[in-house]
Amino acid sequence: MRISNSLMEVFLWVLHETGACDVPSLYHLHKVQTSIQKSSGVPTTQYKSPKGNVYSMNDLRTIVAMDWANPTVCNHIRRYPVIPPNGVISEVYHAAKWQKDVDQHMLSPMYNAGDRHYYINELARLKNSDFIIPV
Repeated sequence: MRISNSLMEVFLWVLHETGACDVPSLYHLHKVQTSIQKSSGVPTTQYKSPKGNVYSMNDLRTIVAMDWANPTVCNHIRRYPVIPPNGVISEVYHAAKWQKDVDQHMLSPMYNAGDRHYYINELARLKNSDFIIPV
């Protein structure tokens, strides 16, 4: 998000008036902001609707990738449908939609059995040497 020039100018003026050291110029601040946005920000694309309204959209793929790459967030992402032991549906990933309605290929490509991972619809061998195809 880019802050308006007038707001930045006021902010820089306050820093300068309060005696802050090494206050950057507005040009330098814009340059650093652009560099940070390019290296680690979420790309935003501007569009124009058929009625002439201008709007912006963030790149959803980048946002999702950032969530998966962040270890504090990734640990809370539910990858698999869960059948609750008590039968009470209290979370969205307990619902029948994840278990029956959603195409398997839209969910995670593998099943987590704790100490092993099995890819869905691919032949797998269990510890007892039986072969299965996880669905």
